[in-house]
Amino acid sequence: MGAKQIRIARLFNAQTGRAVNIPVDHGSVLGNVMGLTDPVAVLKQLIDLGIDSTLMNKGLAKITENLFESKTAPGRVLTADMTMMGSVPGTAGCMTDHEPVVTVEEAVRGNFDCMKVLLVWGIDQPIMMKSLKFIAALAGECDKWNMPLMVEPVFWGEAIPPEKRGDPELLEHGTRIALEIGADVLKLPYSGDKKGFADLVRRMHVPVVILGGPKMNDLRAVLQVARDSTDAGSRGVVFGRNVWQHPQMPDVVRALQDIVHKGADVDKAMAAHGLK
Repeated sequence: MGAKQIRIARLFNAQTGRAVNIPVDHGSVLGNVMGLTDPVAVLKQLIDLGIDSTLMNKGLAKITENLFESKTAPGRVLTADMTMMGSVPGTAGCMTDHEPVVTVEEAVRGNFDCMKVLLVWGIDQPIMMKSLKFIAALAGECDKWNMPLMVEPVFWGEAIPPEKRGDPELLEHGTRIALEIGADVLKLPYSGDKKGFADLVRRMHVPVVILGGPKMNDLRAVLQVARDSTDAGSRGVVFGRNVWQHPQMPDVVRALQDIVHKGADVDKAMAAHGLK
């Protein structure tokens, strides 16, 4: 197993090969986001709960290095980029720019296991081309340092109508381009079509994990995404706001662990942990 594959393996549970990854990188775009106002406290709690990996920015990474000194600590993914969603902190509008904010060397020096970058579709073409160029360059640098790159294709731009953003065909195209540009791991929205998604996962030939997206009011629907996508071959979930914005965060994490690692039924996992 090469150095890059060893790093990828650290993102996943050694027994199941799957991951419950709870990201805490939202502050770089959303600011002092509800549920993550004390990210260090949240991170300590998540580590105690035994999450498999997390995703963070370099600022939080610098002040939490001591939490990851144990051999059993979760794997860490470093967010490589920043999107400009507005010039007033704590507000988010349309994306107007997209730039890298850390280097691969920083990720290696910080003992990270992976880097993650957004691939935002539907934005202005000059910004789109700039994004593609820097993601391709980042993939090349990651290869030089044996650092895995997780690419997250999303469909946020105004050129894509809201009703088209969950289109399975659009997901197929965006995911294939992410793979071709150099992704070692793909972080994808779940399409809702188990058979079609299973076929997509099979054809990508790299690990696929599922993003959580905006906060949902229906916890059962969140957990069902975890179950269905895992059944379809995904290697786990990367759920943030739908976990640490829930008043029973520890119970949500435990339910996800039951579903992802043990194949538990959603209703049984919810009942076992007192969730409604």
